[in-house]
Amino acid sequence: MIIVPSNSGQNWDEPVKAARANILTKLSGLLNEDVSKLIISESILDPRDIETRTLSYQGSIYGNSSNSQFAAFMRHRNQSAQIKNLYFCGGSVHPGGGIPLCLLSAKIVSEAI
Repeated sequence: MIIVPSNSGQNWDEPVKAARANILTKLSGLLNEDVSKLIISESILDPRDIETRTLSYQGSIYGNSSNSQFAAFMRHRNQSAQIKNLYFCGGSVHPGGGIPLCLLSAKIVSEAI
């Protein structure tokens, strides 16, 4: 898994191809083995696929950009302000992305319910 920007209309074909080549080169160097010859099955998800499959805004698995000092305060709330009894948890809502924070998000929601 590598970090990429959200989908804002970029042509993803070339960056995906380049990233794949870089990853295989790095792994092959670390393992002293041409890992490209060992691949039996492969699946690549870029932000276009993530956006289509999960309806995640612009294919961003962690929600809004987290590149500013205020990003943590811009995350979506865990409870809808418009719809009663609608709750949210996961990488794009409070407290944020990554497995520990996603689990904490689920804990917050379960306690709120």
